[in-house]
Amino acid sequence: MIDLESLLQKYPWEDRWKSLATPLDTLWEFDLPVTREEIWPHLIDTSALNKRVGMPIYHYTEENGIMMGKTRQVGFQLEWEEVPWEWEYLKEIGNARIYIKGFGHYVRSRIILETLGESRSKVYIYFGWIPRNFFMKKLLQYAMPKLEISFRRSLNEIADEIKLKKRTKSLVPGKEFSFVPEAQWIHPEKLDKETQNLINKGISKEAVTAVFQWIKTASDNELDRIRIKEVSRKLDLDPDEVLFLFLHGCRLGIFTLSWDIVCPHCRGVRTSLTRLSDLPAKDECEVCEIDFDTTGVNSIEVTFHLHPSIRIIEKQFYCAAEPAQKQHILLTKTIGGKKSFSSSLLIGAGVFRLRKKGDKKYRLVDVKSAYPQTDILWLPETKEEEIKVSLKPNLVFENDSDNDVTIILEERSEDQTSLRPSEIFNYQEFRDLFSEEAVATNLQLDIGIKTILFTDIVGSTKFYESEGDHGAFLQVREHFIKTNQIIQNFRGVVVKTIGDAVMASFSSPLQALKAAKEMQEWFHPENQHTPVRIRISIHTGNCLAVNLNSNIDYFGNTVNYTAKIQSVTNSGEVSFSETIFRDRDIREYLRAESIKLHKIEFPLPWADRTDFVYVWKV
Repeated sequence: MIDLESLLQKYPWEDRWKSLATPLDTLWEFDLPVTREEIWPHLIDTSALNKRVGMPIYHYTEENGIMMGKTRQVGFQLEWEEVPWEWEYLKEIGNARIYIKGFGHYVRSRIILETLGESRSKVYIYFGWIPRNFFMKKLLQYAMPKLEISFRRSLNEIADEIKLKKRTKSLVPGKEFSFVPEAQWIHPEKLDKETQNLINKGISKEAVTAVFQWIKTASDNELDRIRIKEVSRKLDLDPDEVLFLFLHGCRLGIFTLSWDIVCPHCRGVRTSLTRLSDLPAKDECEVCEIDFDTTGVNSIEVTFHLHPSIRIIEKQFYCAAEPAQKQHILLTKTIGGKKSFSSSLLIGAGVFRLRKKGDKKYRLVDVKSAYPQTDILWLPETKEEEIKVSLKPNLVFENDSDNDVTIILEERSEDQTSLRPSEIFNYQEFRDLFSEEAVATNLQLDIGIKTILFTDIVGSTKFYESEGDHGAFLQVREHFIKTNQIIQNFRGVVVKTIGDAVMASFSSPLQALKAAKEMQEWFHPENQHTPVRIRISIHTGNCLAVNLNSNIDYFGNTVNYTAKIQSVTNSGEVSFSETIFRDRDIREYLRAESIKLHKIEFPLPWADRTDFVYVWKV
């Protein structure tokens, strides 16, 4: 149970604000028939909540890492500095504003959650104002009770939607939808005009209809950055088909593609690029007080936007916090100089990162029920780089400096909703439709683990002599067409061709091996349709995306190793590395198909060692 007196004891007013005026404090209490786990996502989506309540649209700019806001409300112009928000998972959300113009000099707010048994929760909402003058104080005293009514109505609506498992603005198949009336439509008819063109590209009518209906009803905020995985989940569509729709839609002038550089800490967009070749080597996040490399595996997100010739999108802010966009951050708290902080964290099993704002280094927190330790002690003398604790541990932090320190606890796992360059490079549709895209010539983009496959025509010199230039050219061309078809059938992409050889990439070793099997079966001596015979090598490992031929090429030890394996591979054979052989899916496939392999030595003169290579005569 929380009352205003206990809350003010925990969060006392600073003298600098009390000296300006007597604080005007208000605390509201809401009993809701849903759990705090259910209501939490709606509370941290502060923009959506404020819109429900009836707040005006806010306009924000970032100046030297500080968010500056302005709006107009009940005839008054408001301008303020947004103090960085704080929140703790399932427990509290807090923020403050320092006003340049407005009702007060300062306002602070806090949302506090408590659990009530197994199916209910209590939400407390606190506002504390330092009124600008007597008139503004009277205005706030009149407005705050009305705001309480709006919050009560909005929270009850959310609770009802949770209970009934409603999805606001959900799409119903077969229903016609009208365009959002307040949207700035330019040529909305283009959506219907290009529908058949997208269907002709192989995209289902159901997918095109669902996506276009969503666009017609979506707000500017929803369309500001279109994330493929979010859209496919929202509309219950196949992510691949949705991606193909947007890729082809870019070429039809419906969408545009953006390469967004994201901060590794807050995951906010720092720079948006229309061309990958414009990618800088470094970027910075003034909000998080760090600079960072842009070439890491998770430094770039691929998003889409509605083309401005169809509709002008203006992002509408009802709140600057948007902790819903930072759900990987479970705790962010500012602790004053020479002060301490402790809290019982409501986190379950997992691996988390604990860091100070502005620091790139962090401590790992491994949480498991089996661990006996119950406290995370982050004291000046603490040296552990990894802390192992039980579920719902107690965090104790001491700030031994004279300055404020912001501490952050975040999930270590990467954002699973983002579409990364390493993923989109895996689609032949992207490579075909965006062949002009390339990495900057001076950069090497880390794209993580890739499975590389090389094919090569065996005895090509003799083949050219026996077939003649014209005949050989036709046969080699047919060979490229067939290999490309098979590679794409197994979700691979052709990275490049080198003479009469093909370099391909796959997202999994098993898909690469199955593609290799089908290729060797086609180019088998028993197939009288082609005289071409090939050899294939496969390896998997880390790769870099580079610009070698004015497009997206792959480079590194994995590529080099795969090419070198060709030297121990003969016609009709598929050779692959120890890494491929040790893959669990590969082992199960080999066992299920009763495939016999020949294990041979593979000397590595550049590394002064000998590896083993596995050869399969298909």
